[in-house]
Amino acid sequence: MKTYFYLGVGIIIMVIVGLLGYGVYLNQRGENEIEQRMENLRLPLNGAVVQEREIQPYVELELANFYCDDMADVIARENGRITQVFVEKHGMVTAGKPILQLVDEDIPLKIKQADSDIMEAEAQLLKARNSYNRYSQLVEYHAISLEKYDEAAAAYKAAQARMDNLTAQREQLLMRQSRQMVLSSIDGEVLRLYQSEGAYVTAGTPVALVGDFSKLYFTSPVVDEQAKRMVIGQPVSLTIDAGTSVLGGEALPKPYGANYSVGNMGEDQIFSAMVIKITPDLAEPATVRQVIWQVDNRVGLLEPGTYRKVRLHANAARKCLAVPVAAFTDEYNDRVAVVESDGCLGFRDVKTGITNGTYIEIISGLQAGDIVITSDTEGVTAGTEVELTLEEN
Repeated sequence: MKTYFYLGVGIIIMVIVGLLGYGVYLNQRGENEIEQRMENLRLPLNGAVVQEREIQPYVELELANFYCDDMADVIARENGRITQVFVEKHGMVTAGKPILQLVDEDIPLKIKQADSDIMEAEAQLLKARNSYNRYSQLVEYHAISLEKYDEAAAAYKAAQARMDNLTAQREQLLMRQSRQMVLSSIDGEVLRLYQSEGAYVTAGTPVALVGDFSKLYFTSPVVDEQAKRMVIGQPVSLTIDAGTSVLGGEALPKPYGANYSVGNMGEDQIFSAMVIKITPDLAEPATVRQVIWQVDNRVGLLEPGTYRKVRLHANAARKCLAVPVAAFTDEYNDRVAVVESDGCLGFRDVKTGITNGTYIEIISGLQAGDIVITSDTEGVTAGTEVELTLEEN
């Protein structure tokens, strides 16, 4: 019986040892297969060929402050009560056109008093002149003393001075009276009327705001490379996103409530803009330049203020070396993923230029025929083998 027992135990031990050995073999074989598969693994990615493309570029400005060169407050230069307003809000005026009429009731009374004083002074001047002429003749014959003659001459000069002074005062009163007609200082649209008929204003009080918004301006910083490609006076198209505001979700209200001109397309309006000045001059070395833009606003839709999402679209396409926007791996658009000559993933630093929103110009860092990765490569390291699928052009 013991023999059979030991034989059974031996068989069981042999089976266990065999199973353990087979398990070790299977595990080793699995690891080898996994390692081999990992060595042969190729990451499936999409890509595009770097080539020349026709691009109609645009530039988007997150914020743009539009300002006006021709806008001014019309100021009352005299005290007075408004008796008549000659213009309406949003009406057009030219320089020198009356805005409103003021009346200071004291001025006509002062002019009458000045007239009376002048008449009295004229009589005194005539008397003094006659005395002086008579004494001038008598002194030649030594009929009077020089002291009497000097007194007559002094009286004549004093009467003449008083006459000149009263005349100047009257002229000043007449000038003040003429200033009671308040005139526009510039051509433009009446944006605001600060005062109404019947109100009393003092000298120096603004009574109206007049501005010419047919042309607005804004500035933007531009790197030297792009500034050198700009042509002063060449028109581009400008659009502004509707429904956005610096203050919140809704569009900014028009600050002066001006009317839209006939033909306004509202949110779909396309404006014409052009570069009028680049500083410093392109002949001077600089890394960043300030570009001044002029916007044609004859439609009357825009007014001075800050706008968001201002886009400048070139009216003509330009051929250049370009890659899809999706090829860039960072928010600054200066690095792309590429397929190297060995079929592995690599990264390149590039210098970019214009864009149309879909493609971006490559100034340096890539050549025609290179392949860029358009799939997401976040977390993928350089040297990873790539199974590439080219996108259609």
